[in-house]
Amino acid sequence: MKRSVQALSIWMFLLLGACTKEPGYQVSEYHEIKADDLPDEVKIPRQAWDLMEFKTSAEGAAVVSKNLIFSEVNVFLVEKNPGVVEGEALKIALPKGGGTIDLSRFITGKRGTFYVGFEFPAFADATNKKVLFVSKARKRRIGSEVFGAGCNQFFDISNEFFKKMQAEGLKVNSTQERHLSVLGGNFLFAAEKDTDVYLAQVKFTNTQLPQYFCEER
Repeated sequence: MKRSVQALSIWMFLLLGACTKEPGYQVSEYHEIKADDLPDEVKIPRQAWDLMEFKTSAEGAAVVSKNLIFSEVNVFLVEKNPGVVEGEALKIALPKGGGTIDLSRFITGKRGTFYVGFEFPAFADATNKKVLFVSKARKRRIGSEVFGAGCNQFFDISNEFFKKMQAEGLKVNSTQERHLSVLGGNFLFAAEKDTDVYLAQVKFTNTQLPQYFCEER
């Protein structure tokens, strides 16, 4: 598995640290948006798909064929600073297989912090759970810091992801479009139940600021 430890450390650092601030993405009321668009085709490294399908890598071990089932996923965008998120607190319900979230529709031009949360119902009662992140954001320098993990870098973020979802979620900041470099890419979800694997993906982009993202190939 090709993996840049340095890039992963940068990505996690950009999530802005410890989960201590309440309420985070879990609030009492949301403006709900239901997205019915069919998900775009997702191009990710073969090794990432192997991880999502829970294929064994042990030499000589039999690979059990899995039934791949697309499932729904919900995304939450909740502002910490007033005026950052359109509607203050949003719940975006994506269809089976997931979909694309154009952040230009939901994040205003105001500088500030907001939280991102995910709800993948298929994780309930799953014997194995996996969350990967495939970066589609270009690296860029702001001051002395480098933002973005680079094109087509992928990471298993499962452990850190579940810790953050149990707390405030992913905490990002829109100043100088930092949030695009942190979120730009695909979050991939997989839940194994017996011989079934439930899958979904969420792609974050911004159609108004394509210069921050990698070219699609």
